[in-house]
Amino acid sequence: MLLAAAPQARVCCGSHAAARPAAQLRLQSARPAFRMSTGARRRSAGAAATPASHPVVAAAAAADGVQGDMVDAPSAANKNIVRLLAVSAVVAAAARGTAYLPTAGIAFVHLLAYGSWLGAIVWTTFIAGIVMFKNLPRQMFGRVQSKLFPLYFGLSAAASTIQLGVLAFAAANAPQKQFVLLGIGLASSLLNLLIVEPQCTRVMFQRYDLENASGPRDEGAIKALQKQFGKWHGISSLINLATLVVAVGHGWWLASLLTGILA
Repeated sequence: MLLAAAPQARVCCGSHAAARPAAQLRLQSARPAFRMSTGARRRSAGAAATPASHPVVAAAAAADGVQGDMVDAPSAANKNIVRLLAVSAVVAAAARGTAYLPTAGIAFVHLLAYGSWLGAIVWTTFIAGIVMFKNLPRQMFGRVQSKLFPLYFGLSAAASTIQLGVLAFAAANAPQKQFVLLGIGLASSLLNLLIVEPQCTRVMFQRYDLENASGPRDEGAIKALQKQFGKWHGISSLINLATLVVAVGHGWWLASLLTGILA
């Protein structure tokens, strides 16, 4: 938007604008549209700091009423029942080929919970969040994250609980240190899920309400909410870092159990 407005400002506000030939003005206004589009794409790297008046937000709002499916015939592989059946078939085949034992099934559940836990942490922290931050307008990014974070922290808490349950009721002589690590992982996930994330989201939407309100902007109140949001966001990030650390620590212990087959 700023790229498109800059040439107009020089034409309309310059001291010699009236003296410019009409042909020159027509030539300036007839620049290829793709050049402005390219400039807009270059500016998208800073979209996370762009206000709600950004053209991407306006276009998305205008398209809210568009009806129709994204694809005509969704692939069967995108249905959860098909995914569940595929995973179940693989587990059944693996169990039959290795003379299935209950302990093997319990170990598989533990590894599945751990893999989901660590994978969600790595994906959310290092990939999805960064990509969305760089390519979405700030308010749109915040609204998406407000939907994702409760699911993310809930998954983290559930996975930690499953792993603790396996060690407590099915493992023989599990090190006490692993109970501590998984306990910290569960506590940190619940802290983010139940306290920090809701508070952070509440402050964020209060700021959005002030920014989008009609009439004069209350810059003082917006600044205060921005500072408050930064505090809660920092706390949440620190807690998430602690969750990542304990997840890696538990994974190292699990890896040590595989050394016998790798020697």
